[in-house]
Amino acid sequence: MRNREITLTPGAEPQEALGIARAALERHGYRWVSQTDSSAEVHEGGKEIRGLAVPFKLRMNLAVQHDRLVMEAVVHGLGLPTPNGAPAGTLRIRNKLNHCADLVDSALSQAGLVR
Repeated sequence: MRNREITLTPGAEPQEALGIARAALERHGYRWVSQTDSSAEVHEGGKEIRGLAVPFKLRMNLAVQHDRLVMEAVVHGLGLPTPNGAPAGTLRIRNKLNHCADLVDSALSQAGLVR
């Protein structure tokens, strides 16, 4: 799973949704880099991650598309296979993406922006 989607209330402003997402993620040590009024890039660890081969670090794109906030992992972990055959780093990245999506979903729910 490379992305997660959160359904927003109809008419939710992209800047408001992204602002709430930004606050939730920055509280947990993520670096926010705005791209446009309706999108941003987020880097784990407080600094920008350059390149795709940084193991175990999450870099993701966030974008408001229609009435959805889409969170997509850009960096994939590398590592030894786990018993189910998936690389350990990939599982860590997926778990971090899911954790971030849960943080953002909770913050948006508290603000009344999740359908």
